[in-house]
Amino acid sequence: DISFIEEMPLGEISEHDRGLALCTSEEVRDIIRRHHELIPATEDSGGPARYFRMPDSEVRVGFISPHSHNFCSTCNRVRVTVEGRLLLCLGNEHSVDLRRVLRGHPVTDDKLQEAIIKAMDLKPERHHFTSNGDVQILRFMNMTGG
Repeated sequence: DISFIEEMPLGEISEHDRGLALCTSEEVRDIIRRHHELIPATEDSGGPARYFRMPDSEVRVGFISPHSHNFCSTCNRVRVTVEGRLLLCLGNEHSVDLRRVLRGHPVTDDKLQEAIIKAMDLKPERHHFTSNGDVQILRFMNMTGG
């Protein structure tokens, strides 16, 4: 399998202008369709990717499209940062400090489980990414985890 991800405005960069460089999932699909037929896959991955198959092949091509196909309403993902923060959304800074919970209750997992379940109520309904090129989240993915 291979997945294409629309660039998210995470971290400040100088290599290119995100607003000018945005390539949507639809544009990538159009390029692939020039050479291969793509059929929507029937299985659900449980994640944000939408998958397609090529006839007579086991290869799945996935597209994660935070700009052109906002998937927030079905997002089931959270991430733990290298500092032990549970991030509830890549496009927001909402987080829960799991390191503090673990250090405060090192013998049992009950408080950790409770903190994670409680955090799900704080998960934002959507991100606020734009394609104008502005940095919206200052942290890079290598600090985010996942």
